[in-house]
This record gives sequence, C-alpha cells and structure tokens, in this order.
Amino acid sequence: MTPTSTPNCYPTWSQKQEQQNREQFVKVVAMVEKALEDTPSPYFLEEFGTVDVIFTPYVERMNASLYYYKGYSLREENERFGQWFDAMETRCTYRGTQSDFHTHVHDLPPQMGGCYSNGDQQTKINQDRVDNGPWFGLPDVMYPEPETSRQEALQRVIKHRHNIIQVNPAKDQVFDEALRCALTNLMTGKPCQPPKGSDVALRYLRDRINVPRDMSIYAGKRLRDALETTASLVGDRQGIPIPVKHRRDQDPANFV
Repeated sequence: MTPTSTPNCYPTWSQKQEQQNREQFVKVVAMVEKALEDTPSPYFLEEFGTVDVIFTPYVERMNASLYYYKGYSLREENERFGQWFDAMETRCTYRGTQSDFHTHVHDLPPQMGGCYSNGDQQTKINQDRVDNGPWFGLPDVMYPEPETSRQEALQRVIKHRHNIIQVNPAKDQVFDEALRCALTNLMTGKPCQPPKGSDVALRYLRDRINVPRDMSIYAGKRLRDALETTASLVGDRQGIPIPVKHRRDQDPANFV
C-alpha cells in the first residue's frame, strides 16, 4: 500500500475482478500490519515521526472510503492499524485535523474523478449509517467524546448563523426557526417541533457540515444528530443531493 493508493476510485467490470482487487488489497494491508508489528511502538518506527505524518491523510481517507464504498473496516479488521489509529488519537495535533467519514466520502469523488461502490449488503448498511446516522460508534473516531462538543457546535453555528441561513435553499424565516429548534435539541436533548416543510432545509445543512473545517469531529456528529432528529419530526424528505463533480456547495467564501 503506497501513499498514492486509491482502492475505491477505479471501476471494476466484474464481480471476479472486484474480489481479486479485494484479495490483493488485503494482502498488502497484511504486509503493512507486519511492518507495524515489527516496531516496539504503535507507530511505523520506534516512535512517532515523519512517516506517520505522511501516511495519515491517505490512511484516514482509506479508512473512510473502504468503509463506505466496499463495506470493509480497515481500522476494525486489522489489529495493528487499529492500534496506530488509537495512538494517533492521543495526539492533540491529530485531533485538530481529524475528519469524519461523512466529510471524506463525499469530498473524494470530485478529487479523484469518482468512487465506486461494490453494491454488497454490508456496503449498503455502511452507506446508510454514514449518510443518515447514527453517527456515534462509526470507526472514524474512538477516543472519548469531549464534554464541550455540544458547546463547540453551538458556538460555530451562532458565529456563522446569518451566512448559514443565507445559503440554505429554504426561505430564511422557515429555516431560521427550524435551525433554532435543532440547536434547542442539541443543547437540551429535548425535541422541538420545527416548521412544516423544513425537513429538506435541515438535512441540507446536515449533509454540508465539514469536519474539521467547520468544527471538530464530535461536535460535527452532535450537530448532524440534532439536525436529523429535528428534521424527522417533520418528514423524511432529503435535501438537495451532494454534488459529485465539485463541492462548491461548501464554498468557504460564504463563511469568512
């Protein structure tokens, strides 16, 4: 497995080829597992170093994309990789840059030119969890949730509230009230009935939380959960689909 590996970004033309690709990838992962096992630390060398920094963005994206597109949990199915992720999560510098599955898997297609699902049942289950929740318990983070995650999510939304409302496709007054309900649920855990027809607007925002640009990973999960819980009180309509050719729907210029 090299840092340029993109195991999900090329189409396969048959089930046989899909299986062969999976077997080949698993063999390479076993080699990396052996390399990790040969060190006295959970890192690639005797202690944390440059090699871990280089591999981090690629391995983190693989962990997300394999889970979502191939139904394979790199972190859970490989003991030494699991220990490597655990060790990385003890570092505050890594926690500050750590992304979640939802952000990764929907940012990758425009970057890589496409990502391809194998259509397996486990893959479909994983995709539904990443897209619709529950987001807690996903193998994208395993350190304990900070006590401040809800407050962080609230602060970030309030800071950019006007722009969040402005870019949402719903009418400003409707979404403003719905967002207030979602934030009430976020902080109190109690349901708050949003306006009729606001389920699309709430899920539009749910799908466009960018971790860690907008907030840290647990804050993002808390906000997604509150938005989905509040939207479900109205209906099951989904937001405008996330584009696969670009992510200009997340233009940071709107949130300066």
